Amino acid sequence: MEILLGVALVAVLIWAGVRISRNRIEPAHGRRPASQSSSASSGASLFESESPLRADIDRSVQRDFGRTPAAPELGRVGRKASADHMPPAPAGRGKEAWSPRTQQLEVAGEWYRVENLRTLFARHAKVSESGAEIRLPAVLVPDAGNPHDDKAVAVFVDGLHVGYMERADAKKYHLHISRLPGGELVVTSRQWLRASADETWARVTLSLPLPEHLQCPNPFGPDCVSLPPGSTIQVTKEEHYMEHLVGLLDRYGSDTVVAASLRSLTEERSRSSVDLVAVDIDGQQVGVLSTTQTANFIPLVRRAEAEGRQILCRASLRGNTLKADVALHARKAHELDETELQELFATRST
Repeated sequence: MEILLGVALVAVLIWAGVRISRNRIEPAHGRRPASQSSSASSGASLFESESPLRADIDRSVQRDFGRTPAAPELGRVGRKASADHMPPAPAGRGKEAWSPRTQQLEVAGEWYRVENLRTLFARHAKVSESGAEIRLPAVLVPDAGNPHDDKAVAVFVDGLHVGYMERADAKKYHLHISRLPGGELVVTSRQWLRASADETWARVTLSLPLPEHLQCPNPFGPDCVSLPPGSTIQVTKEEHYMEHLVGLLDRYGSDTVVAASLRSLTEERSRSSVDLVAVDIDGQQVGVLSTTQTANFIPLVRRAEAEGRQILCRASLRGNTLKADVALHARKAHELDETELQELFATRST
């Protein structure tokens, strides 16, 4: 009897070992569990908490041993792209999202696009077992003709199809991206790849705002100069403009990113006057920049005003009927090189 029990115990242990070894972090069709599909950036610098090489490609996914991951994993890719459907390629009309507040979302389906992923890294890094990490913009293209999901959103990097948004994410973003002026969205992205002669492990991560924040909620005219997003600059003296700010919060909601315009202002003081930059939203003032921040933006404002144009930038609204805050998200004058300045003032906003 004891011998039989011993044999049974050994059999159970062997069975459990086989089950564990088969439990690779290799979701079907390259997809990851939905519970692992995203993580919010909460205003922190994009991807700043990750790397080097996605924690050494998550230790090559623990060398294929099963485990319970704490974060989205790097997926092993090894199949050719499906031959039954090709998504529409980017047409070059992609627009950047309006809001700079982003969340991180994982791309699915790398499993089917090993050739494209290896080609991408061959162009910009080195395909090797030690691995590589690159950061290239991704273009998101709605794929309404996809026979498996008419809300699919294809992901392209450097013109190469590298996967799709997760199904649940695509369902939320498909219509919003389709409604953009060019019908495509350009987002910040990061790519990892480790490869040998026979195996490829890869992961693509996107950074983009919530779908309802892809477009500016208070559009502006085509003759404005729209500053690219940059560091956060606090506006001052909002307490003097609470009536208008409360109206804006009612109109756009709290914790929203809208368009603000900047103009030069001379403030008279008891014994002197000082040049400042005033901040307006929807045609009315909401505050001013400090003298330090005025120095960072007044050259841009004066150049625009000399051309009869307005300077616009992204502005966060936060607060309630008692206290409201406005913060700008914009590149400063000295942060733009000459080529960027020429392009900025030559472009008509849409």
